[in-house]
Amino acid sequence: MKKKNWMLILVMLILSCLVCGSLYASEKRNTATVTTHMYKDKEFLKYPQVSDMKKKKFEEKINKDFDQYIKNSYKQYKEIMKQAEQFGFEGQYVTTYEVKYNTKPKLSVLTSDYAFGGGAHGNTVVQSFNYCEEKEKRIYLTDILTTEEQINAVTNYVWEYAIERPDIFYPDLKKEDINLTKDTAFYFTDDGIVLVFQQYEIAPYVSGNQEIVIPSSIYK
Repeated sequence: MKKKNWMLILVMLILSCLVCGSLYASEKRNTATVTTHMYKDKEFLKYPQVSDMKKKKFEEKINKDFDQYIKNSYKQYKEIMKQAEQFGFEGQYVTTYEVKYNTKPKLSVLTSDYAFGGGAHGNTVVQSFNYCEEKEKRIYLTDILTTEEQINAVTNYVWEYAIERPDIFYPDLKKEDINLTKDTAFYFTDDGIVLVFQQYEIAPYVSGNQEIVIPSSIYK
């Protein structure tokens, strides 16, 4: 009986060590810890803050970016509420975010601002915040697609992807309708990037914000 108890304890200890080791390894792989904050204690104005980064000055810079983001969102919220009161409708403004990539040395966070200012429906604007701790800088799409050849290659890939799916994208979408700029939203993956398009940009409202996976082999 005692032998069985000792065996059970040993198995439990081994499992505990494996779980702890796995959690520790996961934490070591993360670029940062991301936590949710509420601006002016308003639950509908959520924004991220980062911590536990190796480079603290860079961590502060990222948090300042998110501080500025939510301040801008708050201004938009106030404007929507002002219009709602003036024209007699129920205005809405909601911010959310999602951590899309968090593996050293990169971090990708997508923010979404939903606003209803009257009319048939509201609109959602997506922004991307991509960082490389190794380079200590925010990364924009034009930092990845640095040549005209790279931009053209990705544009062709997006266009071909879209025209093969006319039930999702505009069936008459033209290649020149796809504009890839510094401000085009995207996030990192292990094997490339994912482009995130705004509502109405390349697809109708009902299709939402379209995300298209771009393997690095397309632009490298």
